[in-house]
Amino acid sequence: MINICLSLSLFLLMWKPIISHLAHIKAVLLFASTMTVMSGAIIAPALPGISRHFPDQPQVLIQLILTIPALMITLFSPLMGYLADRFGRKKLLLMMLGIYGFAGVSGFFIDRVDLLLSSRALMGIAVAGILSISTTLVGDYFDSTERARFLGLQSSCMALGGVIFINLGGILSDWSWRGPFLLYITGVLLLPYAWAILQEPKSSGSVSADTDGAPVKVDIGRTGLAYLIAMISMAMFYMFPAQLPFLLSQQGQISGMAIGIALSMTALTASIVAFCYGYYKPFLSVMTIYVLGFLLAAAGFLIVGFTQSYAMAIVGAAISGFGLGAFMPNTTTWLMRITPQRVRGRVFGGFTSTFFFGQFISPVVVSPAVIWLDSLRNVFTAMAVVCGVLAVVLIILGKTTLQADSKL
Repeated sequence: MINICLSLSLFLLMWKPIISHLAHIKAVLLFASTMTVMSGAIIAPALPGISRHFPDQPQVLIQLILTIPALMITLFSPLMGYLADRFGRKKLLLMMLGIYGFAGVSGFFIDRVDLLLSSRALMGIAVAGILSISTTLVGDYFDSTERARFLGLQSSCMALGGVIFINLGGILSDWSWRGPFLLYITGVLLLPYAWAILQEPKSSGSVSADTDGAPVKVDIGRTGLAYLIAMISMAMFYMFPAQLPFLLSQQGQISGMAIGIALSMTALTASIVAFCYGYYKPFLSVMTIYVLGFLLAAAGFLIVGFTQSYAMAIVGAAISGFGLGAFMPNTTTWLMRITPQRVRGRVFGGFTSTFFFGQFISPVVVSPAVIWLDSLRNVFTAMAVVCGVLAVVLIILGKTTLQADSKL
């Protein structure tokens, strides 16, 4: 795997004069974005092996090895956005790629849980920087039309990456629980390619004194709403990998492969609708896409909540994926249109934080909801109702307060 990544980087650098510079930039940003998905997906299949290797450690500590990067991303993304605006995007991204690679691959050598948790926390901080800065650079490098297409491609690659990396991690974890940690060296291998290709945007980290002192207005209300939608959509999306296996197991004996297929269906349909975002966005406003997304998600949750059939559960998961898959590119597109470039890093640091906070709180919210609603199946049904209500709220806002955004 390492040899393949190194060969790919050398190949792309060798063909740098032939391939357009814009294509190289897209490749760097896509590689960087998919690394954020690797932070958790690769390690998930290795958790049973890690638990067996540390039999005296509490189960919660073993589970934290998987989830602590998401917590660090939530806490440190705003800081990374501020640092990117203050000191420049490129050098901070290169630093984070290096930290990501060394902190991630250190898990292959560590033989203590506390040190393993520390390395995972450090890697989560690096992921906070990588995703915040790479998303900010999309706004810096591309115009509105190209930006919408690339954001869809970015979200699609991240969704598909989750499926691919879970399987790669599973293959390596069959060899050793340490095996998946080797994949994190890709952060270091991307460094020379990113250093050669990326250029610091002219207005970031190097603004003139008079411009730097000028006030920059950020629309707190619309930005806060975008953050809230990002958090809610991620919490909903994460219900499928976190809760669907338990729901399916209640329907009878179902193999791990069958559960994996059901989970992959949500990621697959989400990647398809994200990939196509740049093609349907010119015909639909930001608010319209949100409304349609919530309605599709509601239909999918309703099917999963009511059905007793494995096949129909897959259908419901796929429909929800079609709805939720458009939320990330749609939110980033909206934020880029309403955010001044000079503070874009800070705004997207906050976006990254709330996005991963949704992932972190999803199981926390569902656990008491299951007790209150008496079953996990009822929780999926209730989530369909919530999606419907949110769609109605956004329709009303689109006709009143956010009327201008209904034309974006």
